[in-house]
Amino acid sequence: MARARAAVRGRDRELAALRAALASDDGRLIVLKGPAGIGRTTMLDAVGRLLASEGVRVLPLRLGAGPDSGDGTFALAALVRTVREQFEQLQEPGLTEALSTVAQLRDGGGRDGGGWTPSMLAALGSLFDTIGRQQRVAVLADDVHAVAEPALVLSAARRSGCLVVATCEEGAERDAGIAELLTEADQVMTIGPLADDVAESLVRRAAGARLDEGVPAALRKALGPLLGNPGTVLGTLDELRRGGRLILFRGRLCLRAPSEPVALPADHPLLRRAAALGDPAVQLLGAVAVLDGLGMDDLPLLAETFGADPVDYGRLLDLLIEAGVLTADPAGRISCRCPALAATAAGRFGARHGIALHASIAERLLARHRWHGGADPGALADHIARGGAAVALDDDTVDRLLAMSAAAEQEEPDRAALWYSAALRHLPPKESEHARTLCRLLLLVVRTGRYELLREVLTRYAEHGCAEDSLGEIRLAAVLVALHTGEPPAEHAVRSLLDAPFPGRGPTVPDRGPTAFSEWWFGRRLAPGARQPVRPAAVRAGTRAGRTDLLSAALCGDVDACERAWLRSGGTAPSPELDRLHQVASVADMADVARLVIGADYRVPVTGVLGAYHRVVRGYADAAWTQAMSAVRELELSGTEDTLAHHAARLFAADMCAARGEFAQAAQWLAAAAPARRLAVMRTWVRVGLAARTGDDSQAVRMALLAGPRLRQAGAQAGLCSLLSRAVRIAVLSDDHESAAELLAEIELLPQEDRADVRESLLLARGLVRRDLGDARSATDLTRERGDLPALLESCLAVARFAEDPRPWLREAHTLATRCGASVLLERVRVVTRERGVPAPRARGRRDALAVTEQRIIELIGEGLTNRQIALRLQLSEKTVENYLTRLFARTGYRSRVELAAASLSGRLTRTTT
Repeated sequence: MARARAAVRGRDRELAALRAALASDDGRLIVLKGPAGIGRTTMLDAVGRLLASEGVRVLPLRLGAGPDSGDGTFALAALVRTVREQFEQLQEPGLTEALSTVAQLRDGGGRDGGGWTPSMLAALGSLFDTIGRQQRVAVLADDVHAVAEPALVLSAARRSGCLVVATCEEGAERDAGIAELLTEADQVMTIGPLADDVAESLVRRAAGARLDEGVPAALRKALGPLLGNPGTVLGTLDELRRGGRLILFRGRLCLRAPSEPVALPADHPLLRRAAALGDPAVQLLGAVAVLDGLGMDDLPLLAETFGADPVDYGRLLDLLIEAGVLTADPAGRISCRCPALAATAAGRFGARHGIALHASIAERLLARHRWHGGADPGALADHIARGGAAVALDDDTVDRLLAMSAAAEQEEPDRAALWYSAALRHLPPKESEHARTLCRLLLLVVRTGRYELLREVLTRYAEHGCAEDSLGEIRLAAVLVALHTGEPPAEHAVRSLLDAPFPGRGPTVPDRGPTAFSEWWFGRRLAPGARQPVRPAAVRAGTRAGRTDLLSAALCGDVDACERAWLRSGGTAPSPELDRLHQVASVADMADVARLVIGADYRVPVTGVLGAYHRVVRGYADAAWTQAMSAVRELELSGTEDTLAHHAARLFAADMCAARGEFAQAAQWLAAAAPARRLAVMRTWVRVGLAARTGDDSQAVRMALLAGPRLRQAGAQAGLCSLLSRAVRIAVLSDDHESAAELLAEIELLPQEDRADVRESLLLARGLVRRDLGDARSATDLTRERGDLPALLESCLAVARFAEDPRPWLREAHTLATRCGASVLLERVRVVTRERGVPAPRARGRRDALAVTEQRIIELIGEGLTNRQIALRLQLSEKTVENYLTRLFARTGYRSRVELAAASLSGRLTRTTT
């Protein structure tokens, strides 16, 4: 019931129009039509509740509820059953006789005779007149398309003065009985899709728990135009639950393996429609999904591949489009209605059969020598590439494939990468052409993010080896795949490449930590005992394989080695690029490291381990902590082996939870992060912050004073500036000027003062310790310029302690703390405000901006929590929550919790309150 009522929310406009249509005292016939799952039954139930509340007697006819719900022709069985069920409540004189007459005519013969219909119309009129003698009656008929001729019963009810509301599925008007009903109807209303924000609000309410922000986004992408269909949304959520994809993780309902496609449930109406057309239609749907679309010119070849008649396939295609299963764009290209439908259809078709289909099409085209004939060469190359090793190619075809790849590099890099990978299958691995093609493929892979194309390259290396000159490129390929996917290679030979020492470094040195990529990234050796050296890749024209050592140096956090590798690769020092490299390497953001190392051609990934962790880092720095926490959970549920990125993300999560006052969660995240040597500085940075957030400033400062010299002497410089700067701010806020001076002295011992991070830390520490507003302002300008908003928040708080006019500093701190949702830091802003005796800060340009508590209340409403549950979560009284909502309604003009949450999701709330 709760889910049904949730599904009808957001239908205010349609319900208002329907209510106006029902206002007439005369009999009226109103038909609601819409696609399956759009909420016709829910809307009808809402109408029933509305009419019942106004004293109208409601007779519900459920025509699609089961095999005995109707007699297949006139809906008489459903009518008789409903009247019998309500017989005791009706208690009208003459009802028994009227009902018996209808039942006898229904059960008797003679329907083919000329007198049956007039007799039945008279009997129905008598029955409805009797029922409505004392009270107004509404007949609500659901799924009238389930019977052949519903107009007989429904029109009779209207003639007797009853209100009649019927629902039918969109497209049913092709049936003669439904066409007659629509013609006789006083009004036909179409139930449209829910607005996106209302649909997302439905998702959050239906989830039944706090929902991770990534789930609505995944549903939006998968369902596309079907997101506004409540039945589809709720059915897909249930399917995810049944498949173990929707799970509760650390208090949030999250999507497991978020990179895998979201599929429609097997019983979805679109799939049922395809099945109703027969096995050839299901096969055709699967082929369209596997081929990622189909042009009309491709249909004859596809029919030939399946041994079918092209004319029959054309008819099936038309029927699938008419049924809404497939769509055709203006250019005539056919595709599945939405990605989730394609995922289900392709899954049924099977990956192995999909590869075989591509191979079969490629072989047919090749057999006809149609490179320059009627076939599109690009389409043929696509089928060859996706058909796998089963497609046999002669030397001329491989040469043509290479030429097409080279020609497509600039305009179509994704296809060029796919074609190069196909050509590599047919090139001897120890010949020069293989080496050249591998270099081109690597360049395109970093441009396109198609790292899965390198897996086959690595498998072939494990089986057949490679030329000596290609070994560096093979190792770079292995590093890139491991970094971006988070999965160690399966082949022992490839694992050995990742176990080899970084270029330019010798065996493991105890005080400097491990030297192999596998130890830094996965925390272990992948092929124990294999330590063969790998010669760095030669720096050929057009290849970046020679920068493997720079990637490695950045990964292990060795600042000096990173700078040496930067200079060897052609960079200059000092430079803004090198400063940025130090900054992103300090938090192990290898996506940004790769962008700086490889150059502008590198595409920062959106998904995968590196993509998710990059969103953690950027979300943290941008004060978009809700999105950052979602990315942390995405990493946790990605199903890959733990990597350095996983442990670093947990440390960020611990810091955000601590600032939000969620100390138990912070401790759990901190405990889950392995004590990796590479993250020692970052771990201490989090522990210092956690101690300060829990009110133990002195412990936080002592921890930094003890750890700083030890980490510096151990060569752990990456991130040390951030750690010491945080400790200085905490010491100044707690009036521990002696410790602040000691921390400044420690910062002054850091080497390379020309580095941007060291320069910023020095300016900040000197400004805070010496109360030099000029240095402090210069430092915060640098922090603002590099986009580290949480650090800027902490600095503004510290400067406000001594600035002659603390108001602008407190205003900025308050704005940033609100943006982060950092309740602990907001309380600290209030403390400093009281100490300095100035008015409470208000964010500039947002006179009525939402307070943090108000934002949290709206967020929890969007997750489906009741006022009582919100009160328990925020440790408030239920009355306080109600007071907050009353004020929010008055300020925003919205009248319900649902409207408030929907406005927040779509960004309208900010505009309303400014």
